[in-house]
Amino acid sequence: MSASAAHAGPSYPKSTIAWLTVGVLFLLYIRSLADRYLMALMVEPIKADLGLSDLQISLLQGPAFAVLYSICAVPVGLLLDRSSRRWVLFGCIVVWSAGAAACGLAASFAMLALGRSLVGAGEAGYTTGAYSIIGDSFPPQKVSLAMSIFVMGGVMGAGIVFLLGGPMVGVILDGQISHWPGMSLFKPWQQAFIVTGIPGIATALLVFLFPEPGRHKPAGAAPGGRGYGEALRFIFAHPRCFSGIILGIGLVYTVTIALQLWSPTYLTRSFGWTPTQIGIAMGVAQMLPALSLPLHGWVVDRLYARGRTDAHLLWCLITLILAAPFAIAAYLVGNPWLTVVLFGIYMVFILSSSSIGPAATQVVTPPELRGRVSAIFVLVTGLIGMALGTSLVGFFTDKVLGDPQKVGTSLILLIAIVLTVAAILFAMGRASMRRLAEIREIQP
Repeated sequence: MSASAAHAGPSYPKSTIAWLTVGVLFLLYIRSLADRYLMALMVEPIKADLGLSDLQISLLQGPAFAVLYSICAVPVGLLLDRSSRRWVLFGCIVVWSAGAAACGLAASFAMLALGRSLVGAGEAGYTTGAYSIIGDSFPPQKVSLAMSIFVMGGVMGAGIVFLLGGPMVGVILDGQISHWPGMSLFKPWQQAFIVTGIPGIATALLVFLFPEPGRHKPAGAAPGGRGYGEALRFIFAHPRCFSGIILGIGLVYTVTIALQLWSPTYLTRSFGWTPTQIGIAMGVAQMLPALSLPLHGWVVDRLYARGRTDAHLLWCLITLILAAPFAIAAYLVGNPWLTVVLFGIYMVFILSSSSIGPAATQVVTPPELRGRVSAIFVLVTGLIGMALGTSLVGFFTDKVLGDPQKVGTSLILLIAIVLTVAAILFAMGRASMRRLAEIREIQP
């Protein structure tokens, strides 16, 4: 039986339309990560101007962004299952772009935290909506590759921030745009937020380049469901599977995001690198590994098609074991270029989880619950991924080690502790995922 015949709802879009959808979402994901990671290149001038500590900076980069990112995923998940997903995405892009621009108006820790929160609120809805749209655009045996290419946009977004943003920030911090109309009223780091945030609002219109995909719901399913109760009951009925998919992936995220956000500070403090040097080196170290994402998706799709229904968690476990030693070594070597190279190798392996986690959620979740389960995935992985790791690094550096120069040691502690727990969760969830994926395959 074909994929379209297996569902009472609409068939999947034509291949060209499905891949156009992925392409547009890919470009917008790059844009979202640019607003998210820009702050990492300006830690020292923000600290100096506002008189902040490492712990406060970690709160801005992590919890200030992650709290609304996670909370807003809940109502957005309901909207995605009940209304036009394109209009939801449009609103989310406008919100995060306005929040990025608002960071440029901040003159205190509280105001900067508010702007970061708005960025998080908008990006949460965008990510959740994109997962849902891609999940309804491809059959299960093809969704991992599509999701991998979409997520590649996010990773490339982070790389582009460093590659292009580093030199741009260097120019702005040198006062090269202070003569622009109105810019003399703001500090150079504020100017950077303004000139990147405001143009992003117009990019929201790109979501209308592709049609709304059909929702693949079983016959008789109630439109929109009955709220989050049924989604939570489904998740808690399969605790080991979703502990691996949600908690395990969230822990991997928290390590990777912490390395992305704190490595520029490490390179500045340990080796005296400038934003331009950091931007080019770290940009390349993230953009090249991003090219491996389709390979991860292809491997998992091949394994799944051959009957390995735990392929998603199995591949995450294998790549984590390969990645961890390179991450630890990156902050033990005494050469900044070796640090960058080892970080890049870590990214080649660990990026598997960035796309495989969302794909696994789509594969094991009934279609009528995908919007809400995806929202829960974003909520929990967002809180863990963006709040835990960045905060722990600042806490270790300020409160445990008591030395800003030991940020590298803080990163090593985070890698060793958190990735060990993630590996255990992946291993424990495999059998449950096999059972659940097989049930999903035989359902009409």
